Amino acid sequence: MKSVFISTLAVLLLSSQTYAGVLASSVFIEPSLGYKVENTKLTDLTMTTTEIKTAAPAFGLKLSYRNASGVELALGGEYVKGSASVSNLTNKNEFSKSTAGLSIGVNSLGFVKMYLGGSFHNEFVIAQSDQTQESKFSGPSYQAGLIFRVLPTLNLGFQYNLNQYNK
Repeated sequence: MKSVFISTLAVLLLSSQTYAGVLASSVFIEPSLGYKVENTKLTDLTMTTTEIKTAAPAFGLKLSYRNASGVELALGGEYVKGSASVSNLTNKNEFSKSTAGLSIGVNSLGFVKMYLGGSFHNEFVIAQSDQTQESKFSGPSYQAGLIFRVLPTLNLGFQYNLNQYNK
């Protein structure tokens, strides 16, 4: 399926941070647990549209560097696995999604972080079932997010993803 456009909303992102300070700069390892809700619309060359809805727990890990002025560069990955509802099928299908990418953000005194990013690995797989064969989609994705510090080791955030599957 070509010319595919997808939007994703991660509704909850909880993370804890461990870090080592280096001359007023910091390196963070951020594990995360969240809940990802996606609504995917696939359009093929015959203009047939298929809608896929997913909602499942998301697990992630980031390695971040923050300088003294609050600019942060992060390398991270995320994995999601659950059940997908496909518009033209009656049964739910199992799916998995893995993403890895880079982001740059601004951290305001450690209380609020805004970031933008892109992925170099973005793969969405719908498992084979009695109604369909395995489908695998990949392509670039872009993220924009906002994270609030709730406790010293707990953050709450929202992320919007724009996936453009071309394979």
